[in-house]
Amino acid sequence: MRIKGIEIPPYPTDEDHAPLLVDLGLADVVRAGEVAEGDLILATVDERGVDYFNDQYTAHPKPHDPTCECGNCCHSIDEDRPIANLGDDNPWDVCDWHLADCLLLIVRAARLT
Repeated sequence: MRIKGIEIPPYPTDEDHAPLLVDLGLADVVRAGEVAEGDLILATVDERGVDYFNDQYTAHPKPHDPTCECGNCCHSIDEDRPIANLGDDNPWDVCDWHLADCLLLIVRAARLT
């Protein structure tokens, strides 16, 4: 399957990945800064390909605070490029921040209903 010219491999079906709960055909590739409340986050996309998270999660974007004590935001303290924080309501219970221009494989909230 290709989305916006990017080859999207099948979702992994190993013990390291939770079962995919949606049809991958509903997915889209967007920049992290374009992710909206309720979008389902599946993977990061870069020049090496698609890197699926071990579990999908619903985005709840919030302002990024590099001084947050979640244990992940501290890794962005020296980053001067725009950051998108997709929230901390995820399987890892830490803020999931990405550079705002980073590509992600998601399913838009509107397509989940």
